[in-house]
Amino acid sequence: MDDIKNSYVYSDFIRTDILQLVPDTGVLIGSVGCGSASTEQFLVKSGRIVHGVDISDKAIAVAKNRITSAKVIAGDVLMPFAENSLDGLILADVLEHMPKAWLRLEQFSKMVKPGGWILISVPNMRQLRIIYTFLFKGDWLESSTGIFDETHLQVMTHKRLERWANQSNLSLMKWQNSYFYRPQITVIYKFINLITFNYFRSFFDYQVLGLFIKK
Repeated sequence: MDDIKNSYVYSDFIRTDILQLVPDTGVLIGSVGCGSASTEQFLVKSGRIVHGVDISDKAIAVAKNRITSAKVIAGDVLMPFAENSLDGLILADVLEHMPKAWLRLEQFSKMVKPGGWILISVPNMRQLRIIYTFLFKGDWLESSTGIFDETHLQVMTHKRLERWANQSNLSLMKWQNSYFYRPQITVIYKFINLITFNYFRSFFDYQVLGLFIKK
């Protein structure tokens, strides 16, 4: 985790795809790996109480001015919030950085009240661009950001995340399409998803982005 803390590049843009997926229910929300809380601040503006945690003191210094509270935690903390204390939890681009992340998700789910929700976003390693890279190029450059982020430890797909969720006492409520491609490519992918009722979603989504309910 210290390597991630020192090398990870924290972005500061608003994830509209995440905001679109946040349910109307729930006032008390936690965010693990909140970064500078550029997205979470909009939930506070809408009347939610949002508490964020992150391993970066620089990111938290910014987040403190944007959300209800923000604090630095050690990377090995299993439950940064009390058990059954949250109405909702945001895990945006967090799990892919964690060793044995499926076990961490089991712990994180305990922080949410029964009937509460967890919103999870991880990179989709089954998208067509990645398949092309694996099959035809056979190599890729490590990057400080993006799909080939050098700090990623987990290879994620929709099916793998859903299996982890089931193991963590969570049930899938909804997948959200996520596109971060050139406009021309995005239009094509959206059209194919529309006419196929999202049957090929796992090949077109840039992120695996889902909303899960605590059983």
